[in-house]
Amino acid sequence: MCPDSIAIIPGDCNCNDYSKLSANTGINFLSIANSGMTGTGTGVEIILTANSNGTIIKSVTIKAFAPVTTGMVRLFISNNAITTISLYKEIPIPTSPVLAGTPTPTPVLQTFEVKLEGGLKLQPGYRLLASTQNADLFSVIAEGLDWTYASPLPPTCCNFRQETAVTEVGTVSTANPALDGTGTILTILFGASPNGSIIKNVTIKALQNTNEGMIRFFVGPLPAFYSLMKEIYVPDTTQSSFEPSFKQVVPLDFYLQDSFVFGVSTQLAQSFAITVETVSWTYPY
Repeated sequence: MCPDSIAIIPGDCNCNDYSKLSANTGINFLSIANSGMTGTGTGVEIILTANSNGTIIKSVTIKAFAPVTTGMVRLFISNNAITTISLYKEIPIPTSPVLAGTPTPTPVLQTFEVKLEGGLKLQPGYRLLASTQNADLFSVIAEGLDWTYASPLPPTCCNFRQETAVTEVGTVSTANPALDGTGTILTILFGASPNGSIIKNVTIKALQNTNEGMIRFFVGPLPAFYSLMKEIYVPDTTQSSFEPSFKQVVPLDFYLQDSFVFGVSTQLAQSFAITVETVSWTYPY
């Protein structure tokens, strides 16, 4: 299998690759303290299960949706029956946010966030598990890719990936300070492509002056099960005839599974235009 089913010119037989990649998005929450390193006991959650040929785990995002204290999040690999479990990685969690005092007004601060890049190939049926040492609240989002093959194999060479641009636009304006996936969230992207969607960039453009606040990104299998993915700080800005309003382009390059959704909220009742640059993909075979 060539990485990402290498796109080549039809008829160029440098690669006999017939694989087809599909996004596999794994999401779960951590909230119960478990200080063990064996991957057993209460609070160890299944994040992702590998598909029929296996799954490539491209990244794992750990995002707190409340203040956290110094501790550890642990990732484990288990077999199909979860009878054999191996500690795979420990992620130190610092106390976050950190305030020497409580100034007035209280500043707007992001919660802890880390994205672990990788390329772990997980055997079919094997699972990625996670736990938290402290009873802090985390979303854990695994970005995976499954692969399959056409049967029977086609007579011509190579199954090159064909991509189509998908652009979604919308406006958020209703205040929502919640970090737990509740409240008003604009569901701007429905991952309705059979193989999934690649969220390339999200552009945030204020439609007015802004006060210090936050734009938040969420993903989930349904809007009712949104998980906090990322926070983008919005500073105080003043728009005028010669000064543009706040803008930020956030590169994600995130593979979102078919039928999953992507949403955006604003902490304050301020209006922002949201543009999501997405790619869907198909294969000739």
